[in-house]
Amino acid sequence: MNATVATRDSHTGSMKKKSKAYFSIAIVLLVIMALSWSVDTSLVYIFLGAASFFLFLGFYNGPFDGVSGSFMRSNQYAKGDGEFNTSSKEFLKNILGLTFDSAQGRHLKTSDTLRKWIRLAGFSVFSILLITLIVNMLTSGDQSHDAVGYYQAAEQNYFAGEYDSAYANYRRAMKLAPEYQEAMVGYGKLLIANDELDSAVLVFTKVLEINPGYIEASYNKALAYYSQKKYLESIKTLSTIIDSNPEYYDAMLLLGDAYYVQRQYDDAIVWYENAYRNGGIRSRLLCHIMAYIYDTKGEYDKAIRLYQEALSYDSAVVEIYQRLGELIPDENGNFYREKAAQMSN
Repeated sequence: MNATVATRDSHTGSMKKKSKAYFSIAIVLLVIMALSWSVDTSLVYIFLGAASFFLFLGFYNGPFDGVSGSFMRSNQYAKGDGEFNTSSKEFLKNILGLTFDSAQGRHLKTSDTLRKWIRLAGFSVFSILLITLIVNMLTSGDQSHDAVGYYQAAEQNYFAGEYDSAYANYRRAMKLAPEYQEAMVGYGKLLIANDELDSAVLVFTKVLEINPGYIEASYNKALAYYSQKKYLESIKTLSTIIDSNPEYYDAMLLLGDAYYVQRQYDDAIVWYENAYRNGGIRSRLLCHIMAYIYDTKGEYDKAIRLYQEALSYDSAVVEIYQRLGELIPDENGNFYREKAAQMSN
């Protein structure tokens, strides 16, 4: 009898240790979940799922087997002959559904199936309470987190290149505020980045129906058209923008691009020059394109100057060295010819 009790006590202690370890892991996971709450919603579900799994293991390995051992010995022996107190037996019988052997009143006959149901019931109750708590927290968070907050989070995600998170937060902002124009424009820009151009055009069109004077929406709609190679639509939209905003130099650059890709160089250079001179826009690509246009027009002095300026922004473009070596004669062009040869080897 003592050996059986000792074995049972040892088994119960082992189960308790396992259960404690599983609960500790679950608590750590829940803490991590709380810390990652504002980073990404998907992380919440991952850590919550993992925590729930370890909570289940904690309940499953809980010391329920000890009901027939230490619990009874410490609390349920009757006075005198060691049998269970009648009221205690009735409590266990009525509440937990456990029975006693009439001939051996000291032993509970708890089946494995019944113990599993006890564990399952306990885990189910805890899970329901936990899920209810989480849902309430998420719901209250959605209510307190307004559209502006989601929009700001989406903008941060977008500029960090976290497009999945940006997508979710833009959508949340627009769900709370269906005509939130800034969020709609941001969402449209994200669609362009993801090459969902038809959807982007629809979003910007909707914004402009709400606010026809929203210039950024018009510009990005023109950009979507340009990306679709619908250059005529892009040029029409950009021309309207520039008519009402003559200092919108980004629109001028895009308008120049729309003409350039169609080899309409005379029209393209007008807008490039305007952005370059009046807008102060400088880049290797702009100078390179302008130089090429002047080169094709036979205006070599302008081309040379712009090719050289392009190299000041990026000195690793072999074709510019090659062309300058061709355009600049005698010793003055030796540097560019030698550099081109060196970079080509």
